[in-house]
Amino acid sequence: MAGDSLSQRTAQLDTAEREHLEHVVTEMRDRVEDNVRFQLTQSGLDEAPQDRDALSDDEQELVDAIDLEASDDESWTEAFEQYVTGVGYTIVNRLAALRCMEVRNFVDEEVTVLKENGLTPAAETLVHEEFLLENEAILEAYHNACDDLAEEIEILFDRSSVYSLLDPDDDTFEDLCGMLDSVPDEVWRADDVLGWVYEYYNRPVVEALDAKNTLEPEDVGPANQFYTPHWVVRMLADNSLGKLYLEATNQEDAIPDPESLSPEERKSRLVTPEDAPSVHELCTYLIPDEEPGEAPEFDHPRELRVIDPACGSGHFLLYAFDILERIWWAETDLDRAEIPAKILEHNLYGVDIDLRSCQLSAFNLYLKARTRAEAEEGRFEMPNVGIVCADARVAEVEEAADVLDEITGEGTDLREAIDEIIETFHHTEALGSLLDVSGTLEEAFDAETTQTELGDYADSSHQSLNSFLKALRRAVDDRTSDSFGEQNLKSFLNLLVVLTQEYDTALMNPPYGSRGRMPDDVTQYIEANYQYTPEYYINFFEACDQLSRPNGRVGMLVPRSFMFKRRFLEFRADFIGSR
Repeated sequence: MAGDSLSQRTAQLDTAEREHLEHVVTEMRDRVEDNVRFQLTQSGLDEAPQDRDALSDDEQELVDAIDLEASDDESWTEAFEQYVTGVGYTIVNRLAALRCMEVRNFVDEEVTVLKENGLTPAAETLVHEEFLLENEAILEAYHNACDDLAEEIEILFDRSSVYSLLDPDDDTFEDLCGMLDSVPDEVWRADDVLGWVYEYYNRPVVEALDAKNTLEPEDVGPANQFYTPHWVVRMLADNSLGKLYLEATNQEDAIPDPESLSPEERKSRLVTPEDAPSVHELCTYLIPDEEPGEAPEFDHPRELRVIDPACGSGHFLLYAFDILERIWWAETDLDRAEIPAKILEHNLYGVDIDLRSCQLSAFNLYLKARTRAEAEEGRFEMPNVGIVCADARVAEVEEAADVLDEITGEGTDLREAIDEIIETFHHTEALGSLLDVSGTLEEAFDAETTQTELGDYADSSHQSLNSFLKALRRAVDDRTSDSFGEQNLKSFLNLLVVLTQEYDTALMNPPYGSRGRMPDDVTQYIEANYQYTPEYYINFFEACDQLSRPNGRVGMLVPRSFMFKRRFLEFRADFIGSR
């Protein structure tokens, strides 16, 4: 552990580092999008093709990809520009992720650093051993690295995705690598660097949406891309997850007096094992309660669950990892090198409507866990992680209807309830984790019936809707292929499982908005399924309350409008009352 140099820096970037990174990301965005736009224009795709039958196979794939970007009332030009942004971001994000791995020595040979001879180390090997031409070797080495990593982190490095149909040309790739290299290695080692890349790349989109009075469903995700300051993340997590653990283990006396640390001491405390080996030493923002609280009991750390229902790039989950790691140290005798994978497997869950956010969140957790495992001189294998995408498109499961009929019984109450929730989610864009799964399915769920129907997939009887959905997910895994619709069904069932579990702690910086900032379909759904007035942060608080087990904790960053606006009177009365 003494050699854990990667953990010696603070988890967040300082102002000067962020400003330089923003400048670099802006340059990369402009360069790569110009190149993608040029390549598409060279293929004549800057305008909608009149004769699609005359297109080559590659051009037809690109046309299909651009079509996927278009909403019902969007023009080809709008869809074209959205596709350019998607491809550009994928390239920049992938290169930045590779750079993060290179500075951690997670790849054998660098693919983003150019030597004096104009080749990357990995490309140089291909020239000498595979006899590739120099102008082919650089991109081929990049492709090989992505393909190798896709076996472990498919969500980010899968080159079969629609945004991977175009590569930057040779000159652009070299320019992008040069821009990456202008950022110091220690910046690429920070926990939050890819979150800032995400925010800076999408800043023009966000600024344009800020000027709109009314948001379309597809605008909700980008309009709420704001990065939570690290000290805010720590304050919320310390006083929810951290305090919950101390209360559950009768360690409330370890919570320091508020005056014992200055604001700067709270903010600057390093998170290394040497500097903060226990929960109470790590959680510098702990504030003692006037009255002792009750916490859910647990027998083993694997029972603790933390969710961020709008996880973005995973900032809350990354810090929750630090707290959970210390809980595992204290409560188990496991080899410390084994614990990072256990945390990802059992403890952390996230949902977001933006696939790119989910990719980032999963990758950031991978980097965090692998860095810690290797610092403890162990090997790390990526488990399945609980990060799920709540994009309405995952409910496009028509191709898989026969599979559901076979498993749940065509025409049964349960099958019809599943259809209802699929239809609702599919046609209520930007709903995300506000989907009330339990409210829709619980009434149709019959433990005795479903135990019989899914007996081959259950370790025990289905005493809960969540255990039934897990068994249904296993059954679907066994009976489906890799078709688009059936893959969507698996993804949708993953979402349902995550949204029907109970959590000890919910942490988030929720979306904000009502009226014009909340799409009409979402407003109508909230009015029909939630107790309080439609307002994103209020409704997410209600969702978090439903997701949390009795005596669980919710840590949220919210505006103060609920304290005095008349339309929040009912919520305010419950919030400060006995509920």
